[in-house]
Amino acid sequence: MEYKISKFSNNHDLEIDNIEIENSNNYKISFITYGGYMHEVLIPTFSDPNHLEDVLLGYGSVDEILEADGYFNSIIGRVCNRIGNSKFTIKNKEYNLFPNTPPDHLHGGKEGFNKKIWKLDEIIKDKNFIRCTLNYFSKHLEENYPGNLQCKTTYELNNNNEILITFEATTDEDTIINLTNHNYWNFHGHKNFYQNITNHFVKIDSKYICENDVNSIPTGKLLEVIGTKFDLNNFFLIDDEFLNSGGIDNNFSLLDIKYNNPVAQIYSNKTGMGVEYFTNQPGIQFYTGNMMKKKYNGKYNKTYGIQFGMCLETQNFPDAINNPNFPSPILKKGDIYKSLTKIKLRNDFI
Repeated sequence: MEYKISKFSNNHDLEIDNIEIENSNNYKISFITYGGYMHEVLIPTFSDPNHLEDVLLGYGSVDEILEADGYFNSIIGRVCNRIGNSKFTIKNKEYNLFPNTPPDHLHGGKEGFNKKIWKLDEIIKDKNFIRCTLNYFSKHLEENYPGNLQCKTTYELNNNNEILITFEATTDEDTIINLTNHNYWNFHGHKNFYQNITNHFVKIDSKYICENDVNSIPTGKLLEVIGTKFDLNNFFLIDDEFLNSGGIDNNFSLLDIKYNNPVAQIYSNKTGMGVEYFTNQPGIQFYTGNMMKKKYNGKYNKTYGIQFGMCLETQNFPDAINNPNFPSPILKKGDIYKSLTKIKLRNDFI
């Protein structure tokens, strides 16, 4: 296990650290303290451990990382996903949020956690893992959320080829919180098999999704997936017909799944590379890049487009604060919020 820390040079004179971690099996990740943005996830091919594929989409230049209006590969908060009509009530007081997807609030608002510089707190090196801790202090009424929120994010890479992401937070006033990681995956890589996300297999162990209205705000109802395109309980091949029908951007319920079981799996039918997800969160948003832009200047001089990446966002249910039958997103004063996600990287699916 090895790591390297360097300054992330930029034209904005921002103090940003770049951290690179490599395990003993030649798996590598890199990320920066700006938004916890994960820039690379490199997986060696099964047949040649020295041949690596970067399976994460990303911006092609420093300026695009800092100026982007999207959420590629970053920490999303205070509350990820959507809040209907950009408002909620807690302790009989109404809070109005910034409607960045009018009339609704998305992924923390005008300037969410993905646009904050997190402080590199410590790095722990062991023979079998390297663990990096980032801290961010979100002041009372930042983006109009109540409470001073002390946040900690831990990224770990270990010799089991797993990325562990842990979010923790405490508050001095009752508030709401729902943090996630927003990695955009494409397991075809950026080399010979580079293309959109067709020819991926996906499996999500879930019997229910949140029903959404036309603005993708949950209605409060859970719908059974059996007999619908949301039934991904067996491996399903993503093809043109599926993507042309609109793909998926929905929250799958994981209330019946235990942490030691994979809740989701995706792999490329071309490279055999993919992931298994484990989490203690009650839901996972599966997003097939339906609202991506027509053109991004990506890494390795590649150009991305609509449905070139897909996301698995482990989280609480969207708009949970406005749906009392959903798991509560309220973090009370004195309590500790803790979200755990393990992403097992694999190169042997086929």
